[in-house]
Amino acid sequence: MGLDIFLLIVGLILIAKGGDMFVDSSVHIGRTLNIPRFIVGGTLVSLATTTPELVVSATASTIGDSGIALGNAVGSCICNIGLIVGAVAIMVPVSAAARDFANRALWMSAGGALVVIFSLDRTLSRPLGAVLLMLAGAYLVWDYLAIRRMRAGRDRTPPSAEERAALVRSVSLFVLGAGLIIVGSRLLVTSGQSVAAMLGIPSAIIGFSVVALGTSLPELVTGVSAARKGVPDLSLGNIVGANVLNLFLIVGVSGTIQPLELDSFTQWYAFPWMAVFFGILIFLVRRNGHVGRRAGVGLLILYLAYSLGLGILPTLGLAS
Repeated sequence: MGLDIFLLIVGLILIAKGGDMFVDSSVHIGRTLNIPRFIVGGTLVSLATTTPELVVSATASTIGDSGIALGNAVGSCICNIGLIVGAVAIMVPVSAAARDFANRALWMSAGGALVVIFSLDRTLSRPLGAVLLMLAGAYLVWDYLAIRRMRAGRDRTPPSAEERAALVRSVSLFVLGAGLIIVGSRLLVTSGQSVAAMLGIPSAIIGFSVVALGTSLPELVTGVSAARKGVPDLSLGNIVGANVLNLFLIVGVSGTIQPLELDSFTQWYAFPWMAVFFGILIFLVRRNGHVGRRAGVGLLILYLAYSLGLGILPTLGLAS
């Protein structure tokens, strides 16, 4: 068991480092290609930061572990809002343009609703997984067209030789970061399964807690960095965009690889918490235009309550 815990920690470290490299290189690529900051957060950075979730869930689905595959995606959505938006908002109020937020929040809400509806019979089939995957493609096309509209009329001066060299370095870091994420994700899934089996904990609990937190580290790093640099809108765009991809792309890929079998705990505990966090975030931004420090504290308290439930309920036999 000691070795499995060690490998789990190594996996988390590799994912965190790989995700950090992935994010930095993605941001630089976006800047070099003249993509606006909010769009960088909502598209390029969210694509980068959800790579750990994608690799972990796809790996878990391949080996038949629906608990980690789905628990990681849904748990990451909860972690992204409760822990990351909460922590960043305490540092500096998190805001975004109303229209841009509303558009992505609509996609996020639709993704959550469809995942819940598609799994009402406690099975998310391959055809329904494929539907989610196609909707992920539609979202990315919509985002691409939005980028083209925003870039219309902007200066498209070709990059200089120095900028091209920097772009090559960024792409190299992008690939290296992806490699670290893949290796770390494999360690995280296999060791997480072993620890869960030895402790008698359902793998879904591991997915909702340790794995979800581990794969959300890139979002946390991005959020804290954005807050320190005074660009919290990039952080919020990243979180909402990442949640959209978690629900459409990651659940879609996992369900297409192999049907996902849900336990009742996911339906009566995780799904309602996801809805609560989605509703609170949308309410705060639509009403106030931002998530302030007091609201950030409230989100962290709610996330703590959610996490305590993950720790206590299995001991009472209520996590099956």
